[in-house]
Amino acid sequence: MARLSQEKINEIRQSVDIVDVIGQYLALEKKGRNYMAVCPFHDDTHPSMSVSPDKQIFMCFVCHTGGNVFTFLQEYLKISYIEAVKKVAEIGRIDLSDYQLDVEKRPIHQEHVALYQMHQEAQKIYSYYLNTKLGLEAKTYLLNRQFTDELIKEFQIGYAPLEPVLHQSFEKLGFQEIDMVKSGLVIESQKNFDRFNDRIMFPLFNQQGQVIGFSGRIYKPTQTDAKYMNSPESDIFIKGQTLYHYHQCREAVKQAGFVYLLEGFMDVIAMYKAGIENTLAIMGTALTKGHIQALRRLTNTIHLCLDGDQAGQAAMSKAARELEEAGFKVQIIILPDGKDPDEIYQMHGQEGLEEVLRKTVKPIEFQMDFEYQLVDPLNYDDRKQYLEKMCYEITQITDDIDRDYYIHVLSKKSGFSYEIIQQRVVGMKPQRIEETVHREIKKTIQIIDKYRKAEHDLLFYMLNSKDVALKYEAKAGFMYNDSYRVIASYIVDYYRNHSHLEVADLINSIQKEQLIQTVIEISQSALPLNYEEKAIDDYIKTIAANARKMKKEQLLEQFNYSLDPSQKAQILSEIVKLENEKESI
Repeated sequence: MARLSQEKINEIRQSVDIVDVIGQYLALEKKGRNYMAVCPFHDDTHPSMSVSPDKQIFMCFVCHTGGNVFTFLQEYLKISYIEAVKKVAEIGRIDLSDYQLDVEKRPIHQEHVALYQMHQEAQKIYSYYLNTKLGLEAKTYLLNRQFTDELIKEFQIGYAPLEPVLHQSFEKLGFQEIDMVKSGLVIESQKNFDRFNDRIMFPLFNQQGQVIGFSGRIYKPTQTDAKYMNSPESDIFIKGQTLYHYHQCREAVKQAGFVYLLEGFMDVIAMYKAGIENTLAIMGTALTKGHIQALRRLTNTIHLCLDGDQAGQAAMSKAARELEEAGFKVQIIILPDGKDPDEIYQMHGQEGLEEVLRKTVKPIEFQMDFEYQLVDPLNYDDRKQYLEKMCYEITQITDDIDRDYYIHVLSKKSGFSYEIIQQRVVGMKPQRIEETVHREIKKTIQIIDKYRKAEHDLLFYMLNSKDVALKYEAKAGFMYNDSYRVIASYIVDYYRNHSHLEVADLINSIQKEQLIQTVIEISQSALPLNYEEKAIDDYIKTIAANARKMKKEQLLEQFNYSLDPSQKAQILSEIVKLENEKESI
């Protein structure tokens, strides 16, 4: 079988649009000719990744991760280069059956393999029992709750019978006792038994769609145990990194442009019943950095909709602040009468739920109302403390009109004058997200001397003009900076077979991460595409001058260490020759 040639790899790369591919994983917003996204490769609080449809490359202006569509998939999915090429070929419908592809084996934690396999097996067993006589009562309960067979299949709902069934099955499949206990599905005792029994089982998935745990629900009026029982945390199930429905909602979130962030998986299922699929649930736990990082990969717009009780409202207040600080656009949905989406759907159906979801408020409005519920209006200290909290929230508002409006709102609520509140807001001097990002970007700017700048700028024009590359090869052929010198040689070699250079194809032949990042950064430089010949000549003269300068320093060092008079004379002769070359230019 043939091996993939560079030409074939370029054809595969050209078969897709990088905007479409990255758009499957990140929320993109058009800014001028390019698209911007929150970068998933560092703790980004502001859209700092640029995707160029013209050049078919991406680059983050903060962490400097960049490349073409292959590079993105490698970094984002943590796969090898060949796997990324195969994935793009599938998207672009390029047949690779006639080619030999040596896919690198990714290291697998062997101790985790058995855990995944047991959970997958448990899901099959639970699904089977739901459709048997043992599961008839549980199935009837689901049907009465408007769970159709299609819904049960979509969420892979099952039933754990009263008698233990997993331990015996795991034994037959050859799993070790220690792994059964580590999975959380079997509890160790004198006689091993299943953790879940006589419960309706809802599998929990990781971001790749693998079963990693379960939530079991009671369904009989006579059952007195806790309504829900969840799998304990394990090596593969970590609550702070798990968002229910994540692997199933990508396309719906992309189409809607935002995601509903809910409290529990039953809320997700209730929304699904109502035809709303752009949903996630945080599984009743506090929002974590792991959740925020996963959300960044889906969208930068969140409609936060946690339970309407006091605890749910407090969690929503905290989550809204954390999401805004992380750079998300947040809207709040206040559920009436302490109800959750599932209860609203049960009582008012699809139309009732949709009506509630349409009523969104800004986080600042929600904060003002929520915090005011905790205030005794007759207590001066309470009102003053409330004022201080809300003044800080108002300082985070960047729009002058919005800020003025909420100062008026706060004045009415708190009883303090507009002027006092305005003075306090002005005096707080907020540290805005944008200022933090600008400082972060500023830190990355390096001071470049004139020689390095000449090499950098000449490379930019070599990337955009074959004539410039040929002139460099004929008149200079050398750069002092090691990375720039290697990149220049790649560019010259590329033009031997092409009249026009595609940056996205050039980096296919490089494949060295550091050099790729440098090429991307140079290609994105804010230099005019049109150039004057004199400017190119000046770059080359500056580069040549630097080469002579470095050569002279080396010769002087040799001269100082040499003891042979004849050798010293020869070194001096070479130095004079360098000086004459300088004068003749």
